[in-house]
Amino acid sequence: MATKKLTSEQEQKILKEARERLKKAIDFDSENRKAAYEDLEFVAIEGKQWPETIRQEREANGQPCLTVNKLPTFIDQVVGDQRMNRPSIKVIPVDSDGDVKVAKLLGGWIKHVEQISNSDVAIDHAFEHAVTCGYGALRIVTNYVSDTSFEQEAFIEKIDNALAVFWGRHTKYDCSDAEFCFVITDIDKEEFKDKYGEDNMPSFDEANSQYVEGWATKDTIRVAEYFVKDYEDVTIYLLANGKTVEKLEAGQTAVKKRKTRKQKIMWYLLSGKSVIDNREWAGKKYIPIIPVWGKEFNVGGKRVVRGLVRNGKDSQRMYNYWSSIDTEVVALQPRNPFILTPKMLEDHAGMWNQAQKKNFFYLLVNPDKEAPGAWPHREPPPQASSAMSQRIAMVDQELRDTMGLQKAALGMQSNERSGVAIRERKQEGDVGTFAFMDNLARTVEHVGRVLVDIAPVILDTERVVRLGLDNGDFDFDAVNVKTNEGKILNDLSIGVYDVVVTVGPSFTTQRTEARQSMQEYIQYYPAAAPVIGDLYARSLDWPGAEEIAERLEVLLPPEIKAKKAADKARKEGLSPEQAAQANPLPAPDPLMILKVKQEEMKLQELQLQVQQEQEKLKGLKLENDLKVATTKEGVSQMLDEIITEKIGGDNAKGNES
Repeated sequence: MATKKLTSEQEQKILKEARERLKKAIDFDSENRKAAYEDLEFVAIEGKQWPETIRQEREANGQPCLTVNKLPTFIDQVVGDQRMNRPSIKVIPVDSDGDVKVAKLLGGWIKHVEQISNSDVAIDHAFEHAVTCGYGALRIVTNYVSDTSFEQEAFIEKIDNALAVFWGRHTKYDCSDAEFCFVITDIDKEEFKDKYGEDNMPSFDEANSQYVEGWATKDTIRVAEYFVKDYEDVTIYLLANGKTVEKLEAGQTAVKKRKTRKQKIMWYLLSGKSVIDNREWAGKKYIPIIPVWGKEFNVGGKRVVRGLVRNGKDSQRMYNYWSSIDTEVVALQPRNPFILTPKMLEDHAGMWNQAQKKNFFYLLVNPDKEAPGAWPHREPPPQASSAMSQRIAMVDQELRDTMGLQKAALGMQSNERSGVAIRERKQEGDVGTFAFMDNLARTVEHVGRVLVDIAPVILDTERVVRLGLDNGDFDFDAVNVKTNEGKILNDLSIGVYDVVVTVGPSFTTQRTEARQSMQEYIQYYPAAAPVIGDLYARSLDWPGAEEIAERLEVLLPPEIKAKKAADKARKEGLSPEQAAQANPLPAPDPLMILKVKQEEMKLQELQLQVQQEQEKLKGLKLENDLKVATTKEGVSQMLDEIITEKIGGDNAKGNES
């Protein structure tokens, strides 16, 4: 939206309101932010894991003050799991005016925004800070496609310092119910002067008197982005086409009307002295700053936020302390000293003083009459304390217990022996840190809502938009297309849409797993290879895989080709006749026809052979019956059968008479 010219009274009102709100927001959340900042320092800055007084005292005494920082390993494990299982946004229609096709289009456009923004950078940065200290944030901005274009595009960007984001009172996780939000930056005075001009720069004296403390120092000036919700009472009208307007134009008739409270999001860029810039944000519902929280608690009405490392800091301090003591006792001990008398060193002290630095073939000594039989000898080396070693191991286990990640979850060897036990222990570790992944899914879900909110504004004209696909490729479609009948196709301003998020392996991981599964299936059932060969080729990563898949697709059976053509036509809205014309079935292959005829001839020959074998079997049976009949037993059996048949016939005639 264009910059709005403010009067002096409006400017001063906004400045006063912003100063008061920012001060309250800072005071309300100061304890959480102080603890979060200490967490970041504890993990990232060398020397911060020791109390300053103890560290100075030990260094002054020449004692080791080691830092064996184990916390990044735990953080990297959780962050690595997140990068392997990224949330994915899907848009769904909510009301009766929502269109499934438009929802799919919006989902593809959101993937396009993620692709051109490299949104993984912003999400990973915010998530890692949320895991470390409990605070992470990212934002959505809009910009023109090019310097000469009037079309806008959305981008997802990271916020480097999430502790510089301050929200108004809120109860929802995504802060969508907060009335305002600040993003503050303290920059050098010269940089401010070059970027925003000297007229907007307050002096240090003014900051101490007229302006709120913190807006300016001797070297820096604070610049604050101020997002605030603004409300206006209006009457809205529902048209016959389902579109809602605030003012009826000539020829328009309202189906319904009602009074409502219209909301808009205003953005102001402030210094301690003036409103540098202002405009209306493209969205109507949501402030485009999206938080990523760690774990949240409510203690007596006070909100408490923490990351993964908060409860493990004391265990880390103990590990550093015991490791330093162990090093001090063993590694930093002087070389084993010699036990001798002063008499033995007379006239040879220079040689003995250099014995620790030079390799002498011999060392001269004088015999001591007062210590007969005594000669220089070394003391035994210092012994490592078994209790200290046990304590270090105990503290190491306590650190894993407080972090909720055991050795199996970190890929380290533990007491589990079977693969099932290792997987179960790793799964328990994933469950212990799943809250962070779940919170990120909520954040990504709100990112989708913000993008759906601004889509009708920045995609408000008839234009072709690029749509991202799950496999990293892209497609194109048109929005706000006017037909000859006066209808508008893919109208993003009609209907209500929401988003859902699924968390799972990345497309690359899914493709690898699919390739392995298809390979095993083809080995088990080779006949499936001609049917799914093109799909298997597309899952391969080496050059030429796509060309191989296209060639294999030509060899697919006609039934599968016809089904694919029908599915494509249905997506494009073509009739069966148009689909047949656009995708005619290929002409029969003469070679294939010849092969089919050869197989039919082979089948006929096989049937003839079967008939011949059956005739042979019948002949053999008849021959065998004749042989049996020519024997003595056979003749006797035949006579018995004839007599039995004759007697039975006579009896039957007698019964009839």
